[in-house]
Amino acid sequence: MSKKQTYYKIGHITNPLNIKDCDIVPKGKSCRVIIPARVNTFLCHHNYFANPPKPQIFPIDSINFAVAKFTEANVEIRNDNKIVINALDKYVAIIEHAVKIIQKTLKIENGFNVNVKVIHNVSHGGLGSSSSVMSSVAKAINILMGSILSVGDITKLISQNYGEECDKKGFISNSASTGGSTAVALSGNSLVIMGDESEIWFSGNLPKEYCAILLYPKKIKTISKAMDATLNKKEFSLLETVDDGWADIKENLLKGKIIPAVNKKDYSVLFKNINMYTIGAFGNIPKYFGFRWTSQGVPFEAVIYTIFSKLFYKLRIDENCFFVSSNGPLIAIITREPKRVIHILKDLHKSFIFEKVSLYSDNKYKLTK
Repeated sequence: MSKKQTYYKIGHITNPLNIKDCDIVPKGKSCRVIIPARVNTFLCHHNYFANPPKPQIFPIDSINFAVAKFTEANVEIRNDNKIVINALDKYVAIIEHAVKIIQKTLKIENGFNVNVKVIHNVSHGGLGSSSSVMSSVAKAINILMGSILSVGDITKLISQNYGEECDKKGFISNSASTGGSTAVALSGNSLVIMGDESEIWFSGNLPKEYCAILLYPKKIKTISKAMDATLNKKEFSLLETVDDGWADIKENLLKGKIIPAVNKKDYSVLFKNINMYTIGAFGNIPKYFGFRWTSQGVPFEAVIYTIFSKLFYKLRIDENCFFVSSNGPLIAIITREPKRVIHILKDLHKSFIFEKVSLYSDNKYKLTK
């Protein structure tokens, strides 16, 4: 994301990794991986979306939860250097990009047959589907080549050379990534906190009794390309000011309060601060989502305050949390009491699809030799 739309050639590496040269010998013929999606919140430096300090590096910080919404990749080594992709058209360019930047990083010439399937129907809606697609491919190739790259390495490589599909053949469009989707996809943990330049500040698991309730609007109005361009221009202006002086304070809360607490298995600080962030205590987050989605028929400012008042009239604010994931429109509620949550919010069932999903902590792959 930047003020001016930028395009990169598929396979271009803006921010290379410093990897020592080593002899890489394939460890198998094919690898199948299944990775979860993420929902995220508590972004600290929104201004970097509009004005990144370095090209393709967005040190925004984020709290990420892995949810049981899956992407599957099957990657097979070829005897030539061709890349053959089987996936939905909208994912082909970013899959090719992921393959090529891994090839360049590992200095390998093997070609691959790549099959990718996104096993959910939310695209550009708050689950990080594009990042998950790229991460699944990178993970499978890395395992095939002997797991040369660490979780942190791949997180940096994907997030700092990230892009999304565009209409320009042979190119991807510049877009922002904090690295949370990739870190969740590769770590096998249900809670990941990102900071600085795609660094993993914390990776661990919430207690297994926690799950997520996902709310997705039933109706979203279609807007014209002209209106979309106008809104995007105004959005960058809002991103520069939405933190309202709270950016460093939020980051200090992450480092000084939230992470030390979760390291001690105390999740009350995490939940309370996420809830305060969602309702605008650390910058006007409701206003941002209201601006972004009201024109498309979702009155987010009213919805956010309605959920807060209804949930925490009945439930503890330090044992449950809710937030709009990424840029929305998906809303996530993290709770140990899913039935109560669904009942408490019954008035919203007319406008939102409710779905209970597990928080996911696993690291599934199958290497065929």
